[in-house]
Amino acid sequence: MLVITVILLVVGVVAGILAGLFGIGGGLVIVPALVWLLLAQGLDSDVVVAVAVATSLATMLLTAASAVWFQHRRRALDWAAVLRLAPAVAVGAAAGAGLAVLIPGRTLALVFAFIVAIIGLRMALATPTRTVERPAFPRLWWLAGPVIGAVSAMIGIGGGTFNVPYLARNGYTMVRAVAIASACGWPIAAGGALVFMLSTAELPELRWHVGHVWLPGMALIGLAGVMAAPAGVALAHYLPAARLRRLFGGVLILVSIRMITGIG
Repeated sequence: MLVITVILLVVGVVAGILAGLFGIGGGLVIVPALVWLLLAQGLDSDVVVAVAVATSLATMLLTAASAVWFQHRRRALDWAAVLRLAPAVAVGAAAGAGLAVLIPGRTLALVFAFIVAIIGLRMALATPTRTVERPAFPRLWWLAGPVIGAVSAMIGIGGGTFNVPYLARNGYTMVRAVAIASACGWPIAAGGALVFMLSTAELPELRWHVGHVWLPGMALIGLAGVMAAPAGVALAHYLPAARLRRLFGGVLILVSIRMITGIG
């Protein structure tokens, strides 16, 4: 158990640093790490991806709350946009989590791999997100919110990868877009994690779980991520972030390939 505890803490630290350094959700790291760890413990490959995704979302109940408080203190949040988008992404996240529980593990792994490969390719090519000059308003929020929430919950991320470009194209500055996306990560995590917790899951190989959420993974990764994220923000001022972003994009592409080949 000591080895598993150390691994979970390391995963949380790495996810937190990367989140602070690149402004991405830690789920891109947490989900594949949990898949490999849980497979090594003998968890059935048909449910392992759902458990990893559910646990990743649950960790964000801690990390996203910390991000909201930080952005609020900086006065970077547009609460009107958050309050409009939050219910929409939460409903979408609940639907996405419900779908993730129903589909086979291999299919869910393919969905994760496909979306992560797209994100990795975008990072590797250093495709910039540009703000469109128009009055800031979350247009088509009733459609974009549920779609972003559903896709994010299905792969265990906070949705910033999708929310930031959506908000930038709707007139928000990058600072505002990142802040609003960070705040919307909590309702995505809450909506998705709640459905995963309420779902019926027979996991005899796994102790201390509620539904599909593995509680030790949630607590240790979440706490380590909260503590490590400020270090990532600090490192962003000293490291060549653009070059590292391209490198991490390549790593994500490799992770997506490994996810496909690693789930039987």
